[in-house]
Amino acid sequence: MHVDEWFKHLHDQLQSIEDNWPDADEDEKRRMAEQLVYLRQVSDHIVDAWISLEEKLSSVIKAVKATQQKDEAKQAAGLSLVKTAWGKPAQLEMEKAGDGTAPYPLDGEAGVAIPGETADSPAYSLLFRKGEGFYHLRLFDDAKHHFAELLKQSPDWESGRLYYGYSLLFCEEREAAMREFRLLARTAASPKIVAISHNAIGCMIAEEGHWLEAGQAFKAALETIPTHPEAAFNLALCYLNGGEEQEALETIEPYLERFSDDWEAQVLWLRGYNLLRKTDPESLRVPPSMLTVPSRKLDVNALWEMANVCEETGQIRRAQLCYRYLLELIPREGWVWHGLGWNTWLLAGAKAAIPLIKKAISLSPENLDFVFSYGWIQLFEGQVDEAGAIFEANLRQNSDHVLSISGLISVRLKQGGWGEASRLARHLLHAKSAYVRALGHYHLGRIAVAAEQWQKAEQHFRASQSAASGFWEVPLFLKLCADKLGRSDAVPTETLLTY
Repeated sequence: MHVDEWFKHLHDQLQSIEDNWPDADEDEKRRMAEQLVYLRQVSDHIVDAWISLEEKLSSVIKAVKATQQKDEAKQAAGLSLVKTAWGKPAQLEMEKAGDGTAPYPLDGEAGVAIPGETADSPAYSLLFRKGEGFYHLRLFDDAKHHFAELLKQSPDWESGRLYYGYSLLFCEEREAAMREFRLLARTAASPKIVAISHNAIGCMIAEEGHWLEAGQAFKAALETIPTHPEAAFNLALCYLNGGEEQEALETIEPYLERFSDDWEAQVLWLRGYNLLRKTDPESLRVPPSMLTVPSRKLDVNALWEMANVCEETGQIRRAQLCYRYLLELIPREGWVWHGLGWNTWLLAGAKAAIPLIKKAISLSPENLDFVFSYGWIQLFEGQVDEAGAIFEANLRQNSDHVLSISGLISVRLKQGGWGEASRLARHLLHAKSAYVRALGHYHLGRIAVAAEQWQKAEQHFRASQSAASGFWEVPLFLKLCADKLGRSDAVPTETLLTY
């Protein structure tokens, strides 16, 4: 029997009961009442089965997303804006009754029913169950109406009000949702509902980019329940986005001790550490145990972030290992082959790297960055004309491809074409990106060095240094220019520490 036909059969049974009830005798009414009880059990089972299916579906979708292309993986690695209970406030991070099936949330700290939420009010219970069922089916408008009706009859039903707040939120009624969460945060008897409400308030504020104010809400959640996991993660994320990397690491490390497999927390730690290292090179932190070395146990996103950190800190062998493990997980992604090829080139040379780069190009032929990498390796192998042809081909497809312009400048310098190299470098000075403008000045400085125009070279290198950081050779060139101009400028030691 098809699902639609089966549901029609159930509707027919209910219609029959409704039609026959007024004229039925006691025995018939008893039989129909038993049938109603049975249909209620069937309905409950359907809702439970649907919820189970929905959870499994979400789990499978999450797993499949791990195999999507580079941009999607990078987007995932960008972290959720905040962790919320929005998807499942029915759990409310609270325990259910002893048999795991009762719909009445319990105060997890005291193990007693929340005031006003007992099974002694069957009418209220029915409204709650209906609203809860609609919520789990993502029919938020229907859920909103049922919880609104519940609160008219029982305004102290706290979990119902929490559901109501989330339903309003998903119906894009943000101001009304915020009022409900603030009311619960002030008046709820259950500490867990108070904490969840503060967390929800923080999430809504964080979505607007007000990290300091959002952090205060997450701190309030943690003051109510110090072990609240979502609030701890969210507070660390607020610190990170607010430029307080040290505080972010100190907050997320205890969280990782409890939830060592949370890839978002792993990525947050790696990103916070990388930013802290840039702002305070002398700051030393011991990584959490799961992040000390690359591991096959890490999620795709954590491996990707770890590879970035290792590349930026000069840990090329570890970066290569990250890409090897990524290759086992997502072998059809060109960016993984490219990362493996690039780091292999730095470690083992062109012969081992070129097949890997070619594989990346074959998987993503439209990615000009991968083609550039192949040309750049050829340039360092002495294949100057071939490298030049590769960069020119890239620029025919995209005349503003910065890497190919930069590569062609290097080719022209090797070929003695200083005039064209200067023209290409000056083209970069008109870019909107400060980094690209700095790159243009860097190349013009190199051209001036080749022409032994030391004062002009110094001007361009200083302009590059003030426009953007990241060109580690610039301090060395400035020292060379100073020497040639008869000065004794020292090279800052910290510019050489990580290279």
